[in-house]
Amino acid sequence: MSGRRAAGPGARVYLVVGEEAWLRRRAVDRIVASYLAPEERELNLDRLDAAEVDVQEVLTRADTLPFFGSTRVVVVHGVDRMPAAAQERLCAYLEAGQPAGVLVLEAVNLDRRRRLWAVLQRLAEVVAADPVDARAAAAWVVGRVREQGKRIAFDAARALVAAAGTDLHALATEVDKLVAYTQDRTAVRLEDVEAVAAHGAEVSLFALTDAVAQADASAALRVLTRLLQRESPVGLVALLASHFRALLLTRALVARRAPPAEVRAVLGSRAWLYPRYQEQLRRLPGARLAELYRRIHRTDLHLKTSTTAPEVLLQRLVVELTRPAGPDSPSS
Repeated sequence: MSGRRAAGPGARVYLVVGEEAWLRRRAVDRIVASYLAPEERELNLDRLDAAEVDVQEVLTRADTLPFFGSTRVVVVHGVDRMPAAAQERLCAYLEAGQPAGVLVLEAVNLDRRRRLWAVLQRLAEVVAADPVDARAAAAWVVGRVREQGKRIAFDAARALVAAAGTDLHALATEVDKLVAYTQDRTAVRLEDVEAVAAHGAEVSLFALTDAVAQADASAALRVLTRLLQRESPVGLVALLASHFRALLLTRALVARRAPPAEVRAVLGSRAWLYPRYQEQLRRLPGARLAELYRRIHRTDLHLKTSTTAPEVLLQRLVVELTRPAGPDSPSS
């Protein structure tokens, strides 16, 4: 059964577009929930894949009146995969007037040069689902943990982002693991992130480097203590040297505006951390970064030649690293 369509303002059409899959899914779910109660969805909610159905099927569903309800919602996934001819038919349909129901179009990325983009800008409510940066991802983690009845410090959330990246689906999985790991405890600590998240050593190295950038010796020493519980002093200095070398490489890549392919070639398996490295570089001026790298290598040499306890050498290194830039401090 089809309904008549009326031209005019207030079109019941949505475009949810962006590369962040989690945000797209949540946006679509919220739109559906705003029109349909759960018990109405079996009869009045259609989900179609634009690459698998003919555009006429989409238009017919959009014009079908609801069954035993006030509204029908049609969600069309992957509109960016719809053939050009089908997009043109959809444009003509939208410009002729409002659908009988609510039409939700979802896409990763629509070609801004095509007519469909311009038509949707005029006639649809556009919901962006763009990728988030590291800071926004950390804030998202804080909120996600709060939704599950716990709390997490922002530094621990940032550490989780350093380990898992900024993809919100991956972060949601890591948050669920953390919530289960902490059991009855209401607070999620940095130590929990290090224990549960993948790439635990990277988590601690980012936390240590953050403390160095902020000249926070106490925080840096606390992280060092945790690192020494699972890494040998020689191995830890090697990890630090590798981390700071990655920062130096990132600085060079940023300076020449390297394309993604070059970033992957230079950083290898750490290429996914490129945005996080860039964020740390904003707090570490170039001259200071080079100085810190020299101090790490000097400590590596001392570990192999000095009679001083390795743990003491590392503690001295961390204290030196958190001092303001200046002449190298003497070491034993």
